[in-house]
Amino acid sequence: MSHKILAPTHELSEFEQHVYDCTELIGKGAGDIRWDVNASDCQLRFESASRGPPAKVSFTFTIAPSLCNTLGNLHGGCAATLVDVLSTTILLGVSQPGKFGFGGVSRNLKLTYLRPVPMGSEARMVCEIVHVGKRLALLRAEIQKVENGDVCVVGEHEKANTDPEVDQKI
Repeated sequence: MSHKILAPTHELSEFEQHVYDCTELIGKGAGDIRWDVNASDCQLRFESASRGPPAKVSFTFTIAPSLCNTLGNLHGGCAATLVDVLSTTILLGVSQPGKFGFGGVSRNLKLTYLRPVPMGSEARMVCEIVHVGKRLALLRAEIQKVENGDVCVVGEHEKANTDPEVDQKI
């Protein structure tokens, strides 16, 4: 099963290509099955990225049945996984040696659910960097309906840097 995120049809800038390359980590494990975003299941597509400020990345995807709760809407846990995984791609895109080069680890993930996202609908996720320091980063994400731009989910994602010091031996 492929987890590859689909590339946009437009030519990518150097920065966009770098961020898109970071998405290749999604769905990659050590041969084991693990919790992650199945990009092919929801037709996840890379839309664009910009260095900013603020640095941003956007994706579009279809709300597949596997992402839905019993009411036929995007499941809150699935929305949290999407925010967690996809917001990290822009952090990887601006990373430097010793500063979020491994993506860091989540220290807080807060989502506010404003309205449902029905099965079969097209959604857009826009992720941006609010702040990146030496040890901590704050990312913001929105899940919107493509058809009208309604914001359905707002996420704040705090990350802690796990990279070794640049001059430290691994």
